[in-house]
Amino acid sequence: MDRIRVFMSGLVMMVTCVGCCVSAGELHKVTTMVELQQALAAASKGREITLASGDYGLLSVRDLKAPLVLRSADPTRPARFSGMVLRNVSNVTIDGVVFDYTYQLGDKKYLRPFQILSSTGVMIRNSLFDGDLWRGGGVTDDGFSTAFGLGVRFSSDITLEGNEIRNFYRGTVISQSQNVVVRGTNMHSLRMDGMNFTEVSDVLIEKNHIHDFTRSVDSEDHADMIQFWTNGTKSPSRNITIRDNLLNSGKGWYTQSIFMRNEMVDRGLAGHEMFYRNVTIKNNMIINAHLHGITVGETDGLIIQNNTVVRNFRSEGKRKNKTLWIPQIRVKGSSRNVELSRNITSKIDGYDGQLGWSVHDNFFAQDSERGKAGFYGYVFDSTVLSDPSQPEAFVPRKGGPLDGMGLGAQQPVL
Repeated sequence: MDRIRVFMSGLVMMVTCVGCCVSAGELHKVTTMVELQQALAAASKGREITLASGDYGLLSVRDLKAPLVLRSADPTRPARFSGMVLRNVSNVTIDGVVFDYTYQLGDKKYLRPFQILSSTGVMIRNSLFDGDLWRGGGVTDDGFSTAFGLGVRFSSDITLEGNEIRNFYRGTVISQSQNVVVRGTNMHSLRMDGMNFTEVSDVLIEKNHIHDFTRSVDSEDHADMIQFWTNGTKSPSRNITIRDNLLNSGKGWYTQSIFMRNEMVDRGLAGHEMFYRNVTIKNNMIINAHLHGITVGETDGLIIQNNTVVRNFRSEGKRKNKTLWIPQIRVKGSSRNVELSRNITSKIDGYDGQLGWSVHDNFFAQDSERGKAGFYGYVFDSTVLSDPSQPEAFVPRKGGPLDGMGLGAQQPVL
C-alpha cells in the first residue's frame, strides 16, 4: 500500500497543475454575437476576449491551437451561451459565463448542448450551467430536468473549477479522457446522475458539493452522485482520487452516492486486465439513504479512508426494505491491494480475511436501535435525530466514542 500512496501523491501534484491559466494574446472586447464571431475568426495567434452582458447563442470553437481566454467583463452581469462545442482546440479558458440550455420540443433527455471534444488544456471556471425541464409528455418525465450539463470526450488536461451545475438530467458525462480535475462544483437539482465517468485516467474529484436531487422516483432512473462504469469499454479507469467532497441528499430523494460498478468483470466478460487501477476515496462526507454509500467493483489498488457514510432517513424510498435505505461501504471481494481504514459507516461488506487487504480502525454507527452500540444520538450531535440532512449534525458528540478519535471525514470538507 505504501507504493500506492506514493504513486497517488505524485498524481495529485500532477493533476492539480492541469488547466492553469492560459496566456492569450491581445485583449479584445465584444458586445454582440457578430463581434464575438469576428473575434474568434481572428484568434489564430491567441486572444483574450471580454464579453459584455448579453446572449451570444452557440459558442463554437474548432481547430484552434492558439491560447484563447473568454470571460465576462462584469461577473455580476455574465454573458450567456445557449450551446457550446469546443472541438480540437488547445489552451482555452472560459471564465464567469452562463451556459443556459432551453428545452425545445423533441429534444432527447440525453441531449448534450455543451460539449468538449478531442481537445486539450481546457478550463471552465466560475460559470453556471443552467438546465431546463422536460415538457414533452409522460408522467415520469414532465416537469423534471432534462439533457446533460457538460459532455467531455476524447480530451485531456480538462479543469472544471468553481462552477454551478443545476436542472439537468445528468450533470457531467466524461469519457475516454485523461488528466481531468473537477473541483469546487455546486451540483444540485438534477434528475438522475451528478458525475459520470468511463475510460478515464488521472482524475481528481475534490471539494465538490453534490446535493438535493429533484428525482423522478416513479421512473426507472438509477440515480448516482458520482458514478464510474466499464460496460462496453475496452480499458479500465485508473488513477482516480475522490476526496474532500460533500454528498448530501438534503431535502431530496435518495441516490446512490459513490458507485463504481465494474460490469465487464462481474458479468464474466473480462478479467484482471479490466480491474480499476489505483483508486483513492478519502475524507468524503456522505449523507444519503441508499445501500450504495461507497460501492467499488473489482479494483487493483484501492484506498477508502476517513470517510463518513451516514443515513438521512428523510430521503429514503417508498419500499418497505429497511436495509436498502442504510448506506454502507461495499467492495468486491476479488479486489486486490485494498485498504479500508478510519471510516464511519453502518457496515463494511466484501472483506473476508483476504490476503492483501488491510481493514482497521473503522467505526460502525447506526440510527435504527436506540441503546445499541454506535447509535447516532450517542456518537453525534443531538440534532442528528431530528434533522440528519445537516452536515453539522454529524460532528462527534463531546465525550462520546468518536470525540478526538480523528475518524471519518474531517469537517469542513469544502
